[in-house]
Amino acid sequence: MKAKWAEKYAAVLLALPLIFYLLIFTAYPMIESVILSLSKVGLLYQFNGFVGLKNYQMLISNPFFEQTFVNTMIFVFAVVAIDMAAGLVLALSLDRISRGKSIITTILMSPMILPAVVVGAIWEIIMAPYIGPLDYLMSKLGFGTVGWLANPKLALPSLIIITVWQSIPFIFLLILAGVQSIPPQLKEAAKIDGLSTSEVFKEITMPMILPAFAVSFLMALINSFRVFDIIFVIDQGGFNPANALLTYFSYDFAFIPGFQGIAMAAIIIITLIATVIAMFFINRVGLRERLGLKEASNKVRRLKLNISLPSFNIPSKISLGIAYFVLVIAAFISFFPFLWAIITSLNTTGVVTTLLPPASDIGLTNFVQAIYQGAGYLVSSLVIAPVVAIITILIAAPAAYAIARYKLGGTKLLAWNLYIYAIPSIVFLIPLYTLVAKLGLLNTWWALMLIYPIFTIPLATWILVGFYSDIPKEVDEAALIDGKSRLGAFFSIILPIVRPALAVVAFFSILASYSEFMFALTIGETPYLFNFPPSGTETATVFVAIGVSFGAGHPINYALLSAAGLIVSIPVIIISAVLQKYIIKGLWFGAVKG
Repeated sequence: MKAKWAEKYAAVLLALPLIFYLLIFTAYPMIESVILSLSKVGLLYQFNGFVGLKNYQMLISNPFFEQTFVNTMIFVFAVVAIDMAAGLVLALSLDRISRGKSIITTILMSPMILPAVVVGAIWEIIMAPYIGPLDYLMSKLGFGTVGWLANPKLALPSLIIITVWQSIPFIFLLILAGVQSIPPQLKEAAKIDGLSTSEVFKEITMPMILPAFAVSFLMALINSFRVFDIIFVIDQGGFNPANALLTYFSYDFAFIPGFQGIAMAAIIIITLIATVIAMFFINRVGLRERLGLKEASNKVRRLKLNISLPSFNIPSKISLGIAYFVLVIAAFISFFPFLWAIITSLNTTGVVTTLLPPASDIGLTNFVQAIYQGAGYLVSSLVIAPVVAIITILIAAPAAYAIARYKLGGTKLLAWNLYIYAIPSIVFLIPLYTLVAKLGLLNTWWALMLIYPIFTIPLATWILVGFYSDIPKEVDEAALIDGKSRLGAFFSIILPIVRPALAVVAFFSILASYSEFMFALTIGETPYLFNFPPSGTETATVFVAIGVSFGAGHPINYALLSAAGLIVSIPVIIISAVLQKYIIKGLWFGAVKG
């Protein structure tokens, strides 16, 4: 009897852990955030009665809100525009060449895998007055000391530069996945027909990559509203109205007594904006087509008639030369910050006072000191990240199968996953912080292990649905004929087939949890104290950020900061190098393929 019941409700059983997790850790925090934004908030965000829209009125009248909102709109527009233009150019250039693709791809994607805190720290060094290479270059060009991060007029442009350095690789890989999906036969046919460069782009390339391009645009838009870590680092933990964005504004006010209601109102405004973007994103990726509930439309192909371009033709050898030139410049821009961080980290004199250290001042002292000081932080990250990956796979793998094979929930369950992925993490921060505090889990590994899957499960589910959908249904049917139950067929037959997909999910889960900063900063109080039961949950990203924020008002030890950033980056660099061949495939299934 139990076996028949389990067989009948196999799909529900497979998805049950996901449903419970999403209800507790996403639905509850969002409802709580809305309530708090309409309430008088007490100590530890206690509900002290409704006040209607008073918090929103106070928010609008706040002297910093208008500038922060304008900053956010300018920032988002600039970042998305640069991401899309650069991503398209790089994808087309890489597709044009035949030699060196692997190494160039590795170099170009390297900024993407770094924790954003490390990116902020590296660029803090590069943009440092007098001793930073960017300031040095500007002075040689006759502009004098620029003060990139200290100048109010340059604070926002500097943030944009730093952000796009890290965000372009992700958009580039998404568009590249679309470019590489173009059938070679179409390109050969274009050559035979004598189509010009502009005609190939108009008639073949853009119509074929338009789904990837549209999704990339929305992903760039989504990611641009999440920026927090970099601002915290370059502002050294303070609040600078010149480059503050809505997310940072909300966080900064969230822990100031008397301003929590304003912070919650700002968080809801961010949520509303993100919801609109998420609706476009969910509509664009085509959930019904992805789940096989509707045949894919040919509408995209007809859009090529509406593209208007001047006619031009670039000879093959010249286009190849242009592609290599673009990629070499891009590779240099991608790698130079790493190189400069390495050079700076080898300076043994402490506070860097010269552009390049003399040979007598070169050594590994900073790395030894960084490992000694950061050991507790690193242990927390190296323990938490793999555990989060395991939790993510245990919850997402069976649920994605139930969604892909049995269409559980129609498109609703999958749409909720995508919605959670699309909204900024600060939406969940305050309710989960109070929940963790009430449970006595502040400053523990368990808190982050429970919370971090919010950021990993949605993308993991989405990626795995794509992989499961590519497995012929005959595989499942053959297993059932052989006498296996539906649950047995999944665990013994299907899971082994999708091991490469599980590797992709593990990579993105480890990368996301290892790089997370906001929750580690808020919930943590100390690094791991090497005790048992373990206490102290400040992670490696907090260690790097502390190295900058503690320098506020004092000279920053840029050499030690560089060493710390490089050490923190080593684990994700190794993992990404090992799993590189799966990453583009994972992005294709996870973000582009419909």
